[in-house]
Amino acid sequence: MSHRTISFIIVTYKSQRDLPGAFDSICQFLDIDKESLEVIVVDNSPEPEAAETRTITENHPLAGIVSLKYIRNTKNLGYGQGNNVGIEASRGDLICIMNPDVCFREPLLKDVLKHFQDNKLGLLGFKQLGGMNYSFYIKPEYRNSIYGFTTKILNRLDLFFPKYCYLSGAFFFVDKSKFKEVGMFDENIFMYFEEPDIANRLQNGGYKIRFNSGKSYLHLVEDRVSWQGTSFHREMESLIYYREKYKINTHKYYNMMKNEVKIKSLVASLLGDKVRSHKFVQERQMIEDFEGPSKQVSK
Repeated sequence: MSHRTISFIIVTYKSQRDLPGAFDSICQFLDIDKESLEVIVVDNSPEPEAAETRTITENHPLAGIVSLKYIRNTKNLGYGQGNNVGIEASRGDLICIMNPDVCFREPLLKDVLKHFQDNKLGLLGFKQLGGMNYSFYIKPEYRNSIYGFTTKILNRLDLFFPKYCYLSGAFFFVDKSKFKEVGMFDENIFMYFEEPDIANRLQNGGYKIRFNSGKSYLHLVEDRVSWQGTSFHREMESLIYYREKYKINTHKYYNMMKNEVKIKSLVASLLGDKVRSHKFVQERQMIEDFEGPSKQVSK
């Protein structure tokens, strides 16, 4: 096996409470030579959270094991831009994009190195536990009105189809040279839909995407049944950009979203779950409220 190095990029925004757990898990399950690994924290946080994040990073025991760097981003220009800053500062030829609320469950870095012996492999992901246990999702261009049901079944059966699906962005590995070749993260996307965009560009470049369900990681994210304010608007803004980039009919997509939420609300109502049914009704209204002005923007 040729010698490869891995750089972890962890972009944070007020994530100081999550970082120690992520660092601890790297220490616990480090299964490659420590000289082959570095960890870079790119902090998009304002003060005083940034100062706290820096202190946690510089004083964690991981700093005595591997190269652990802290970078304070000058501006919060989004998740993708933060990752690009980290990638540009990295020395590894493989990059791990890792959310601060992700933890290792088992050793898997040796497995990563084995996978990337395939010179056509561009991106690799593993099985996610947490966040409804969704390791991957259906690309927006292939979404249907039973998207939630389809996604759940595919994940439960570990049926990943690279043409139609994209891996969770919480924890994945890319070949840095190939990633740079296709343009890294598109910084026009502040948050949401970065992953299918990356998948499409790597595949259009002739590179493979692989899902290994044999090893898993833990994503400490709460399951969500509804969007909230800013997050929802970020997602919809990213959807408009993604639609324009890949020539997707946005309003057809909105209709599928509304139909899906309508079906979920009906099912919840039939099951007597009035709380979830009401939340789904609210989601539908949020979609309709956003769709109105966005029709003018996307013409």
